[in-house]
Amino acid sequence: MTSSPADGTLPVRARLAGRASTAVSAASRRLHLGGGSVIGGRVGLLIAPDLLSTLAAGRQVALVTGTNGKTTTTRLLAAALGGAPRVATSSAGANLPPGLAVALATAAPGVPAVLEVDEGYLGVVAQAVQPEVVALLNLSRDQLDRVSEVRMVAARWQSALSASTGMTVVANADDPLVVWGAQGAAKVVWVAAGQLWRHDAVGCPACSGRIIFSDRDWSCSCGFRRPAPDAELRGDVLLSADGRHLPIRLVLPGRCNLANAAMAAVAAGILGVDEVDALAAMEPVTDVEGRFATVAWSGTTVRLLLAKNPAGWAELLDLLEGGTDPVVIGINARIADGHDPSWLWDVPFERLGGRLVVATGERCRDLAVRLRHGGVVHVTVPDDLDALRAARSSTVEYVGNYTAFQALRRHLVQSAPRTQVPAPAPSTPGGEWADATPAPGMPVGVTVADGQLKTRRRPRTRSSGPSALRVVVVHPDLLGTYGDGGNGQVLAGRAVWRDIPVELIHAPSDVALPAGADVYCLGGGEDGPQVQSAERLRDGVLASAVDAGAVVFAVCAGYQVIGRSFPGSDGRPHPGVGLLDVVTVKGSGRRAVGELVVEPIRHDRGNGAADPVVLETLTGFENHSAVTSVGVGARPLGRVLTGVGNGSGDGTEGARSGLVIGTYAHGPALARNPSLADLLLAWATGSVPVPLADVEERALRTQRLEAAGARGWRYATTAPADAVRRMRGLAKLRRS
Repeated sequence: MTSSPADGTLPVRARLAGRASTAVSAASRRLHLGGGSVIGGRVGLLIAPDLLSTLAAGRQVALVTGTNGKTTTTRLLAAALGGAPRVATSSAGANLPPGLAVALATAAPGVPAVLEVDEGYLGVVAQAVQPEVVALLNLSRDQLDRVSEVRMVAARWQSALSASTGMTVVANADDPLVVWGAQGAAKVVWVAAGQLWRHDAVGCPACSGRIIFSDRDWSCSCGFRRPAPDAELRGDVLLSADGRHLPIRLVLPGRCNLANAAMAAVAAGILGVDEVDALAAMEPVTDVEGRFATVAWSGTTVRLLLAKNPAGWAELLDLLEGGTDPVVIGINARIADGHDPSWLWDVPFERLGGRLVVATGERCRDLAVRLRHGGVVHVTVPDDLDALRAARSSTVEYVGNYTAFQALRRHLVQSAPRTQVPAPAPSTPGGEWADATPAPGMPVGVTVADGQLKTRRRPRTRSSGPSALRVVVVHPDLLGTYGDGGNGQVLAGRAVWRDIPVELIHAPSDVALPAGADVYCLGGGEDGPQVQSAERLRDGVLASAVDAGAVVFAVCAGYQVIGRSFPGSDGRPHPGVGLLDVVTVKGSGRRAVGELVVEPIRHDRGNGAADPVVLETLTGFENHSAVTSVGVGARPLGRVLTGVGNGSGDGTEGARSGLVIGTYAHGPALARNPSLADLLLAWATGSVPVPLADVEERALRTQRLEAAGARGWRYATTAPADAVRRMRGLAKLRRS
């Protein structure tokens, strides 16, 4: 067992805590209970709550944080400073205070420390260890059920860095949220490291306006803009602050790793290592805790890649571009991954078209439905090793999110080659299992509204045949945090599979909302962008569309926006659009986070007309802190079986009135609930949709309902055709 640093000079309590940390960590590893860092650190911090600051005293400390690339940048910076054992550094994933305590407790006295820090814990750790350098890589949505929304994280960074003195912050100048967070620091070195994923930074954190991006610049009309970089990554060359052009030669692949190396090199320079020497020390790094490693198993060569959110996938899809090997994708939804994989709908998996994809992991059913709507040929194999076999290839690309990735690494080491098992036939987007060719018309193309889209008045039919069904995703730049844009994609896909012409339109907030569409979908978003969306939607276009018979489906923040009022970040009420008679206020209790199961309340539509499609038990994932009360002008969507829902104390969830539905169910809701999607299509088209097989949707629904412990849940049936006729008559009456 490695002794704790400077054991004889530590206070007695800290000495005891350090020894306990290392002993418990070692015991955990011997018993194969895990890496031991977390449990060992918890024991140490329980004995000596100030253990981190005590062990960091007298050391040169660098912290690395951000949503993506933390582990790799930490490894590269540690290599630049001499590598283990000359550097104290945290093992992969152990980036909370307990793991950092073990990293310091097991290191030699006085050696520098390079510590990876969870982005939500930067303030706590920086205050404890008083770092010399803090590297801020990027900020994007990730684990939204555990980590705050990204603007909140940036604001906390700003507060934490303003309270710490004597440090130098190395910050990515190409990420507006990083720039906002770094502004609290007294000294900042700006590095233009690039940023492919920009969707989380469209809204200005300074004024709530819109940030405009150009090739290598960004700015807002309020004056918040990209700072002049002190160092810049151009291709595979780092332009240093002193004017040198330093080539970056890495074994690690991809643009993202060039950016990680650039950030690490600049941080190393501040710590006293020449950037040339730092980059040279990074060259031999071949993998980082298994990331980018190539392993041979059972006659198959597997490259291991990790991506845990849309921003990470944006980088990896570039890396996979042009390949032909099958791709096995592992998705879990444990604590370290975030329990809600709705983010899968923000990843452009359509770019994998033409390659076989194998969906695996504990949440492979969610991924399968996403791939189906992306027109990607795929098979679904829950077991990760069987999934590698199902690829039927000598070379395979494996991409997993955090716990799926770590699980496969363990399984590859622990397992002996097994007997070859037959692989299932690929699934096509049309629901057939025998044909490996995607169904015609998939994926549905997206039109981005530019304010010039021609509008048309209902009804949709014309003498030459039916016009295209128009589905509008409203303000995806403001209400696109939780993957709810997938609801529009689901509606479009289910229309295409029935040979209904469809146009899927994404309408950002800086252009006029297209009028005369058939369905409008609103999603969840952060507090500031939610207020902006409501202000724009109160121009009357959406309300006029509803008066003309349009369908509206709104989720979470969008649900609140179409109500009468909702709270801003400060709790003050803001007026909504008024499509639903609901009022939302901030809740005083714990945030509602988890699986949501709802039994729909059957409604007649005022004249005895039933819904044309009977709703089955609804399943989704809620993540909100609001209390929504349904007024007399609307009715609850359903009664909660599992979860919180409206939170108003009456056990209800969501609301509906006419052709407008609001809910707190993410998932996306329509991907999990095909009967709800078909009800919206029936309203929009005036006819009962032809039934689909929905094999993968049913498998997903069954898994989620069973996981939530719901009992007595129902599948749906289609209502008689006379219900549709009555529904048409009511819609005509409403328009008149």
